[in-house]
Amino acid sequence: MFVKQLIGRMAGTVVEMPYAAATSNIASGTCVLATENEIAAAGLEPVPVADPAKPELLPTGYRTEVTEAGGYDLFDPGGVRLNREPFANMPAVLSFAHEHLTAAAPLAVYIPLSQIPPAPALTFTLDDYRFEAVEGGGFHLFDPAGALIGDEAFADEDAARLAARENLAAARGLSLEDLAAEEAGRGLLTEVAVPEDWKGLHHTQRRALASRIAGRPVAATAEADEVIEEYVTQLQA
Repeated sequence: MFVKQLIGRMAGTVVEMPYAAATSNIASGTCVLATENEIAAAGLEPVPVADPAKPELLPTGYRTEVTEAGGYDLFDPGGVRLNREPFANMPAVLSFAHEHLTAAAPLAVYIPLSQIPPAPALTFTLDDYRFEAVEGGGFHLFDPAGALIGDEAFADEDAARLAARENLAAARGLSLEDLAAEEAGRGLLTEVAVPEDWKGLHHTQRRALASRIAGRPVAATAEADEVIEEYVTQLQA
């Protein structure tokens, strides 16, 4: 019986299998019955097969045992007995085994693509970017997926943060100006946590904090202090 493999290294290949093995694999979804065109394209010739309505072998994994009172018990691949009363003869066993295998096979359900809801859009922010100090100075920048951005380390955290903004804008199909305008439209970022002793932070940390608050790169320390001071004042108002 010719079938076309659906999985593994031979996926798409037409091969010949014994009837019992072929029907079992078709039911489990690992192959499908090959068409005459597929058989011919593979350089093979169709041969007569046994009538599927009269199976001659048990499906793979099924087994029988002769009962003490006569007749047969049938067991599935998991060892579960499938009959309450013994089968009177082997044809009855074979017929029931193939019916059971067909009923247990998974059904393919056709769902139009138009009815499949789109996957939710992935969203991330500057907070999802990771900065890592490099020995000897500078910073490596990693995107939200953990991929390194840039071939060389950025000179300082400000340069790395600017690169992060450029990467974020590009990922969203925006320019830096569009991104800044969008952030400005939302106003100050009220979710930025400012420590009470923020004035004691290192100047690079204050500039990074101010950049998060302003939604744009803040390169000067003095400007950073002004941005943070104004933000804290507004929160306390």
